[in-house]
Amino acid sequence: MDLSALQIPGVWRGDCPRPAAALASTRIEALDRALLGGWPVGALTQIVGTEAGLGFSLIIPALAACTAAGRAVALIDPPYLPYAPALASRGVDLEHLLWIRPQDAAQAQWAAEQIAHSGLFAALACWGALDGTAERRLQLAADAAQCLVFCFRTGRADGHSHAAVRLAVAPAADAQLRVEVLKCRGGRAGHGLLHRCVDLPVAA
Repeated sequence: MDLSALQIPGVWRGDCPRPAAALASTRIEALDRALLGGWPVGALTQIVGTEAGLGFSLIIPALAACTAAGRAVALIDPPYLPYAPALASRGVDLEHLLWIRPQDAAQAQWAAEQIAHSGLFAALACWGALDGTAERRLQLAADAAQCLVFCFRTGRADGHSHAAVRLAVAPAADAQLRVEVLKCRGGRAGHGLLHRCVDLPVAA
């Protein structure tokens, strides 16, 4: 037997039950139900918005919970300047928040992978499209360190993705966000919900 294969994160040997995937509550009841318990820990979540920055409010409660526990979180190349007072008002401890502004997409992908691999961060969020190889590497890094990884992109959620969860978000009436579950590990896609929010914490 190739013992090295047993050391690869996520490999199931077949002689023991597959461990249940860890979940972190979104702190949004309807979203927790749609995702069968919450955000997948040690996996990639992709959020595709019709506008830049849309959907960030969905992950703020989880970021706040991480920082309240004394764990670090990172924002990599958000489309707008993070608005510290709004984040603090939502419970994010700014002393445990790292904001990274890379020079280009390659640096952003490298930073995301290194942060995920480090084991020092409970969660990270990055913005920008990832190709299949970059997604796979980031997924493996998240699995190895058991952290929450969120990737935001703008446009259409076309094609295959290595993400365990994929959401499509769009603005709706009365300051609400329309959320559609495109993919959920262990569950069915197609769930939709409305979340009352204003995506301002990353506004310039």
